[in-house]
Amino acid sequence: MSDKIPIDRITLSNLMSRPIIIRIVTILDITSLSILELLEYGLTMNDVNFSMANGVIAYDVTTKRMSSEETALGIPLSGDYYYNFLNSKVKLTELGLYILDTIKCDHYESNSPFPNHHMSSDDPRRSSPIS
Repeated sequence: MSDKIPIDRITLSNLMSRPIIIRIVTILDITSLSILELLEYGLTMNDVNFSMANGVIAYDVTTKRMSSEETALGIPLSGDYYYNFLNSKVKLTELGLYILDTIKCDHYESNSPFPNHHMSSDDPRRSSPIS
């Protein structure tokens, strides 16, 4: 079963209009970072939780190491839950990667030396159908 969150254009535009989502996807880019590293970038736990709740980031299960101190349930026997939580790695989901790609494309187009304007029908560079 897939953990994909169905997303529509309105929800996507709402997410992309939030500066914190933009900041998180640009910080994570294609790497996975721990929650502690995200906090070092000036993000808050609310920012991280909001991004996780909206499916922009998720735990990176490929980097999770099971040590001998953990039971089969993944609960540390040492009792230091907060430390283990802060060291959990997160990465961009498919939605997060899509937002990142959209940002990069928009950034590339806005930095283009060519003006982004509509050519009039009188413009000789515009191809016209031959009648």
